[in-house]
Amino acid sequence: MPASTLAWTAVIAYALLTLGLAIRGALRTKSLEGFAVGNGDIHPALIGLSLTAQLTSVATFVINPGLVFHSGVSGLLGYGVAAAAGITLGLIVFTARFRAVGAKVAALTVPSWIGARYEAPHLRALFTLLSLGLVAFAVLIVVALALVLSGLLGVAPVTLAVVLTAFVVGTLLIGGANGHALTNAVQAMVMLVVAVVLIAAGLPLFTEGEGLLATLAAQDPQLLTVVNPSSLYFRNLFEVFVCNFLVGLAVVCQPHIVGKALYLREDRQVRTFLSVAVVAGMVFLGVLLVGLYARTAVPLDTRIDLVVPTWIGATFSGPMQVLISIGMLCAGMSTLEGILLALSGIFALDLHPLLGGKDPKAALRFGKAGLVVVALVTVALAARQIADPVGGSVAIFAQYGVYLLFTASFLPLACGMFLPTVGRGAVTFASLAAIAGYLGASVFELTMLSSNPAFLATIGIGCGWTVVGVALAVQKRAPQPAAAAQA
Repeated sequence: MPASTLAWTAVIAYALLTLGLAIRGALRTKSLEGFAVGNGDIHPALIGLSLTAQLTSVATFVINPGLVFHSGVSGLLGYGVAAAAGITLGLIVFTARFRAVGAKVAALTVPSWIGARYEAPHLRALFTLLSLGLVAFAVLIVVALALVLSGLLGVAPVTLAVVLTAFVVGTLLIGGANGHALTNAVQAMVMLVVAVVLIAAGLPLFTEGEGLLATLAAQDPQLLTVVNPSSLYFRNLFEVFVCNFLVGLAVVCQPHIVGKALYLREDRQVRTFLSVAVVAGMVFLGVLLVGLYARTAVPLDTRIDLVVPTWIGATFSGPMQVLISIGMLCAGMSTLEGILLALSGIFALDLHPLLGGKDPKAALRFGKAGLVVVALVTVALAARQIADPVGGSVAIFAQYGVYLLFTASFLPLACGMFLPTVGRGAVTFASLAAIAGYLGASVFELTMLSSNPAFLATIGIGCGWTVVGVALAVQKRAPQPAAAAQA
């Protein structure tokens, strides 16, 4: 059977399975809450797999190995060690507390969580607006999938971008969170198989001939150093370790990531949820090695977004290319579903009330209409990035948008969970300081590192927490009510 025919067969089978799970989810969705976060009856292990699929995405399979291809070991350390440590710590620290506080204030989205926690409609409105930055990451996923599948299916990338986005929107409109969590769990299982295949494929390179490390050293000695001054994002120790660790810690605060905790019915499910997510995530991190493997088979001037597709085409037989492409499809679609579902929930539960809406049924319709609008914008931006990617990779475009979101949301979430004495005013000024720090470092090109969104996020987070620190210091020095009464 020709590879293209096999590919079409596999893609159609995937589509039918996903559609079936979406319909099953629709039959279990009875309310707006059920559409947004499920009914609380999904097994925590499946939600953990769903979370891992959200965190992994096609960026882990396609874009990040492309960056490692051009940066070497420094990229591997930045993403595979520093960022991974930050993400793991963030999940452990934030998940249980976010769920507990979210249940207490009856919040179903990150903006509503922040607004309810601080009794601040203006903060809810601010983070509703900032959440639109998730569209940039949706664009990255659509572009990466279109590039991976285009050659195999014989369809133009822009056409694939339209079809993929339309399919995801259709299944979400049908199944909501119940269908999404189930499809994500199945997708994560396929992704785990593909991840093991990709990791294993290059292991012989370490021992064949002079070995992979010697090959890399011959190409460029900086590929084996902890930092790579000629790379995009890994030019010094601060970029490699500090920036990536903080970004990993803050990235958990994206609506489609931390919001998974609200799918759980009870606190005791958190341990199972996190254990499954962390173990599966460690397997996915191994895919970063593909960036080093590709140095032996891919032209060194290959565009970041095309490194992995090119390596797969040069390394695997037709049937294996189909299997791997389905894994890539699962990786991309799982995260795309999570992003679009989170945005739909925000439209329904946050934007609709801010515009004066009160009817839950009207809110659900508004959320679904917003989902369609977001999809149209995503397709338009994806077509542009396919033709002319910002800075040579859609990853750069995506990072600028989504990094601003979690730079700002990290602080109010952390304070809301662990620093109850930090009030609404301090959190408002700190959030604005984080946004100003991020944008200011970019606009005014604060050092040569300003081209790195992770550096911008680090500056923004630092500015925000400085404001919180000052507020706590002032609060500590202020006389307590009892002391003031005695005086």
